[in-house]
Amino acid sequence: MNEEKMKILKMLEEKKISSAEAMELLEALARLEGKESRAAKSGGRFLRIRVYENGSPEAKVNVNIPIAWSKFMAPFIEQKIGQKLRDKGYELDTEKIREALEAGDVGKIIDINDGGNKVEIAIE
Repeated sequence: MNEEKMKILKMLEEKKISSAEAMELLEALARLEGKESRAAKSGGRFLRIRVYENGSPEAKVNVNIPIAWSKFMAPFIEQKIGQKLRDKGYELDTEKIREALEAGDVGKIIDINDGGNKVEIAIE
């Protein structure tokens, strides 16, 4: 859990989210703490978001979100991350992500390639 808290605080520090949004995410993380440990014991799945730059084989951004938490974060993903991608000329199909989460699909959901830059979103 500490890693997730640090990521939230880092997003706040980088002004990617407001303090109110950070508080909401931290509160949700606290509520889901028990659910996450139960899911991990039972082979819980994660929404994995990876961003690669300049053709690097190593991800610059590698975020693993428990499925239960990702369902809570869907509106945040749609609003903040989707807008940032749209600003850069990419279209994020957030409905496709939501449907995959609800259906319990496993595998790659989104795969955006632009030259050497790549964004992958998968459920594993």
